[in-house]
Parts: sequence; structure tokens; C-alpha cells
Amino acid sequence: MLIAQHKKETNIAEYILYMWQIEDVIRSNNFDLSRIDEAIIQKFNVEKDTQYEIKLWYQNLIEQMMKEGVIEKGHLSSVSKYTNELNNLHNSLLTTIQDAEYQNAYHKAKDDIKVLIIKSGGEAHNEIEACLIGLYGFLMLKLKQAEISEATKSAMNSFSTLIALLVDRYNKLLKGELHLSKEKSN
Repeated sequence: MLIAQHKKETNIAEYILYMWQIEDVIRSNNFDLSRIDEAIIQKFNVEKDTQYEIKLWYQNLIEQMMKEGVIEKGHLSSVSKYTNELNNLHNSLLTTIQDAEYQNAYHKAKDDIKVLIIKSGGEAHNEIEACLIGLYGFLMLKLKQAEISEATKSAMNSFSTLIALLVDRYNKLLKGELHLSKEKSN
């Protein structure tokens, strides 16, 4: 809860990835709040009131996941909303806004994105979700200390660059600082 709040305010992509990880933690603990409390919540070095708030947060997530039917796979609608917002901004940066720096980063990542969309077997509903799925999978491989190919590292580097620019533009949009390009290429 504490980490999620901070990430949501500072880096929406990290928030999405963090929430995907939380969903997986809930699944791996079989939606059992007492197991999550023992394994995770009690290890937070915070006041009892804050621990109670964290436990309540997990309980709400468990209930939401069950209600939305994302028990075995999938993501909470409240998290997917941000993925869709990022994808809408992504499309605008490429077309309406015509952000040259962003367009350049996209062209470097485009082929790897297309490959990942195909490999995801329909799990990735758009290009930004594909990048996030790739980055999440990369994180899981690193945590498992699995061997990672140079091609995968290169693709993840291009995804990371693209997502970092997208988050920057997202933050500017929220502050009212994102502007249309003066030059149009279409």
C-alpha cells in the first residue's frame, strides 16, 4: 500500500508493474489474508495502525480480484485503466502530438513490440501493455537469476527507454505541461 501509493504518484508504469506483482503475491498465497499477513504485512516496520491499513488494503485487493474474476490470471480493472491511459497517450504522442523524441524511441522498439505481441498469444492487448508484459517478465527472470539472452536484454532496453519517455510525458500531461508539436509530419 505504501509503496503502491508512492509509485502511483511518481511513476505510473512502476505502479502498474508493482500491482501486477502484488496480484501474483495474492495468487501465490491462495487469496489467504492470514498467509499474506504473516509472510508480508507483519514484516513491515511500521505502527500497528499502518499495518492494519496495509492488511485492509490487501483484503480489498483480494475481494476485488475475486469479484472481477482475475483469480488465475489477468489484472484488476483499476490497474488496467492506467495501462489503457498510457496506451492512449502513446498513440497521441505518435500521431496528434508528434513528439519526435518519443517517435524515435518507438521506432527503435517497434519490431520487438510486434514480436512480443505475437508471443503473448493475445495477452497483450496493445503496444504499451506488450512493453509492460515484457518488462515484468524480464524482472521475473532476473529475480529467478535465469540466463537472459542478449536479444532479450536489447529488447527490454528499448522498452525501458520508451516507457521512461512515456511516463515523463504522462507526468507532464497531468501537470498541463504537454504541448503539441509546432511541426507536423503528416
